[in-house]
Amino acid sequence: MKKLLYMVPIIIFFCSCMERFVIPSNLESDNIGEFGAGDTIFLQINPIWDEGLVEPIEISVAQDGRIYIADKGSNSIIVFNQNGEKPAGYQPLMNLEDQSGNIIEPIDVDIDKKMNVFFIDGSQRIFIWNYYWNEIGIDKISTSLTFVHTQTGVDTVAMAGTDIWFSLINDDEWYIVDRNMTDNQDMIDSLIRPHLFYDGRDEMNIYLDTYYQPDSSQFTGITAPSDDENMIFVSDDYGGENNQHRIIQVDFKRSFILQLKNGDLVWAYTGQFGATVKGYGTGAGTVNNPASLDVDYDGNLYYTQTGNYFPIHMISPNLSGDFAIYTSGFQPEADDIMNPDLFSNANDIAIDNKRNIYVVDKENSDVKVFNSYGDYFKKILMPADTLINQIVAVAVDQNNVVYICDKEYGAIFRYKLSNILNEDINTED
Repeated sequence: MKKLLYMVPIIIFFCSCMERFVIPSNLESDNIGEFGAGDTIFLQINPIWDEGLVEPIEISVAQDGRIYIADKGSNSIIVFNQNGEKPAGYQPLMNLEDQSGNIIEPIDVDIDKKMNVFFIDGSQRIFIWNYYWNEIGIDKISTSLTFVHTQTGVDTVAMAGTDIWFSLINDDEWYIVDRNMTDNQDMIDSLIRPHLFYDGRDEMNIYLDTYYQPDSSQFTGITAPSDDENMIFVSDDYGGENNQHRIIQVDFKRSFILQLKNGDLVWAYTGQFGATVKGYGTGAGTVNNPASLDVDYDGNLYYTQTGNYFPIHMISPNLSGDFAIYTSGFQPEADDIMNPDLFSNANDIAIDNKRNIYVVDKENSDVKVFNSYGDYFKKILMPADTLINQIVAVAVDQNNVVYICDKEYGAIFRYKLSNILNEDINTED
C-alpha cells in the first residue's frame, strides 16, 4: 500500500509537469517542407531588437516560443517574447553568479521540454535554472527517504546527499515508501536560483570519464533534445595531449524530491558524465576544435568547428545496440554543406523544424542556408545600412523566423522568407 501512496503521485505529478508547457496554436507554422523553387529571398522584420543587450553571443528558442539570449557582456540570459517584449519572471537569470559569488559570463544557452534553462561559461561547468519551479514556488525538499527493494523486500533509510541516497533514487529496483521533507529556505533558494548542474571536476565524473580530463573541459556549445530523453549534449574543445576535442553526452540523475507550492511532487536532477559520443579526427563525422552544437527532432547532432578539414558536420545515432553509435550523416564531395570553400569561419549552427540548416559565417557576416540533405539554398545578408557588425549566432522558431545575433552591434536581427511572410509581420521597406 505504501508503494501506491508515495510512488504513484511522484510519477503522475512529474509527468504532468513535463507536459504542462505546450506551444500555443498561434505559433504553428505552415508545412513548407524543404526549400524549393517558389522560395524567394529572406526579408528583414522590423524592429531590430537591441534593448538591454550589451554583448549577445548566443541565442536559442524554447518550445513555448520565447527567445533566450546569452549576453556575455551583461552576465545575463535575456528573454524576449516573439513580439519583442521582455516577459516577467526571468529576473533570476540577470547578473549571474556561481555559488561562490563569482560572475558567470554565459556563452551558450538552451532549453529543454521541462523548461530547464541550461547555460555554459566556457569552463567544465553546466548551469541550470527551472522556470516552472520559479513560477509555482518550492514548498519543501526531501531530506531522507525510506526505500524497499522490489525483490527481497529489504528496507533502508537514506539521508539526502549521501552516496547511498544517490544510488538508491537512481536504481529502479528500489522504490520509495516514505519521505521526510524540510522547508529550509536556504536549501530552497539554492535550487530556485541558477545553480550548478554538471561539473567536470566532480569525483564521479572524473571516474566515469577515465580517458580524458573532464576537470579541464572547455565547453563551447550546448544543446537539449526536444523530446523527453533525460540527457543533454555539450562540445568540448580543451585539446591537450589526448586531443580532447569531442561531443559529450551528459545524463540526468535524480538528486532530490521537491514539493511545489501547488502540491506537485517533482524530481530535481544533477548531471553526470554519460559518454563521449564522438571524438577527435579530421574526417567526416569527427571532431576538431568544435565551436557550436545543435540537435534536430530525430536526435541527429550538428556542429561547427574550426579545425581541419570540414567546418560542418552532422552525426546520426544508431540505436540498435545497447548504446547509441554515431556515424556521419554528410559526406565530402557528395554534400554541399561539407565543402570548406563555402565558409570562411563557420561559427554557429541552427536547425529548424523541417531540418533545414542555418550556418553563421562569422568572417563573411552572413548566414548560409541548406536543406536537410545538405544542399546549398542561399544566404542571409545583413542590411547594408547597419554599422560594422559581427554575426555570431543564429536560431529559428516554430514560425520559421530566423533570429541572427550580432555581437558588435549588440542586437538581434530577424528574417523570414518573403513568400511565407504573414500579413501582420512588419518587414523593412
